[in-house]
Formats: sequence, structure tokens, C-alpha cells
Amino acid sequence: MAVVVVEHLEEVLTPWAFMEYKHAASLSNGNLIVTNLKNESELACVSSFAGAHRESIADLAAADELLVLDPQARDPLSADDLQSFRYIVVGGIMGDYPPRGRTRKMLTERLKAEARHLGPCQLSVDGAVYVALKVARGSALDDVEVALEVSLKTGSFEVVLPYCYPVEERGVVFSRELAKYILTLLEEDEAYAALSGRPRSIADYDCRLELPDVEYEIVAGKVVRLGMLRRGKH
Repeated sequence: MAVVVVEHLEEVLTPWAFMEYKHAASLSNGNLIVTNLKNESELACVSSFAGAHRESIADLAAADELLVLDPQARDPLSADDLQSFRYIVVGGIMGDYPPRGRTRKMLTERLKAEARHLGPCQLSVDGAVYVALKVARGSALDDVEVALEVSLKTGSFEVVLPYCYPVEERGVVFSRELAKYILTLLEEDEAYAALSGRPRSIADYDCRLELPDVEYEIVAGKVVRLGMLRRGKH
């Protein structure tokens, strides 16, 4: 089966991105590589749970070995794809709403590689890895279920994330560490970024966040199969 690669494409490895990468590594049982980590301290943070490289995947593999997961690709991912390519590449890009097509501009065109999509909605990095692995293990892409949005709730406070997240029997596929971060420390980090003009890096926290205890729930919005979305029947 192809090795999953996350090509880091943001200027800073924020705590949010770090936790998505960490969760993706756990979903892949450690069979994950993160590339293009230019900051030595951030590279060290990632090396605790995944293969970490300062080089781009373009410097480590030939273009014909790579398959990019690109929302703007023409064809959907299939199980055969995962046998035909050595590496499946996910863009390490934090989501925009609405999406701006940055995967195509920053990754697919630069690598000059083949590309496939995972359906018409925007997934998180770890969500994309989960869906790719489901397909690799025999599930049809159209049968994978996703929530069209997710709400994180604690008391009267609620954060709505307007992206697609995979859903399985145990609930939404979402990093519990990230949920706690969003509900407790994210606002502080956003204030820091606004004042300093620079997002906080996970390296600013010495690779480890001390997250306050918080009781919360993760609530899925409407749940549909990707095939229904592809056919416009949601």
C-alpha cells in the first residue's frame, strides 16, 4: 500500500496543524511522513510521532511515484490508485472557507504529479488521511460517511467548523486533543497572532501543550455518504 505523505505548506507549524498531523499519524498506525518542515524546532516536534523531513517530497521521490489528493482533481480516488503509486500526498494546508484551491496551486502544479479527489467537500488533513486509508482498506469512496459540519460545545460556548469530517460507528473522526485546544487556547493564540503579526508555532510550546481540562461534546451536523454529495443528493 502507498505511504501517506503530508507536505507541510504553511509558513508556521501551528498547534492546530501539529495536532492534525499527530492525529493523522495515529490513524495510519505511524505509517506517515511529514515533509517540507523548514524550521528545525518544528521538525523535531513532528519527529516524535512521524517520519519528518526538511526536504519537499519533490526532492525525495520521482513525480511518477506521487499521487496528490487535490479537491480540484478530475477523478475520484480508487483502491487501484493506492496500489499504483508509491506515495499518496496530502497538502498540509489549514482550511479556508470558502476554499481557495490552494492545493492545486501550491502542490499539484508544483509536483507535476497525478491527482485524485475525495469528493466535493473540504476535509481536514487528518480527515483526508482517514478517508484515503478507508479506500486503501477496501471501502468504496462513495460509501464513506461524512458530517457536513461539526460543532464543539462546552456549556453555552460553541464553535462551528464548516468543513466535512468523516464519521464512523464511534462518532466523528476528530482529534480530542485538538477539540480541547480549540475550546481553551485557540482564542489566546489568535490574539497573539493579531498583535505580533505571526502565528504561534508548536515550537513556542516546546512541542507540547498543557491543555486545561474541559468537558465538551462533538456534535455532527448532517451526515451523508460521499457518493450522495458527488451526485448532488444531500
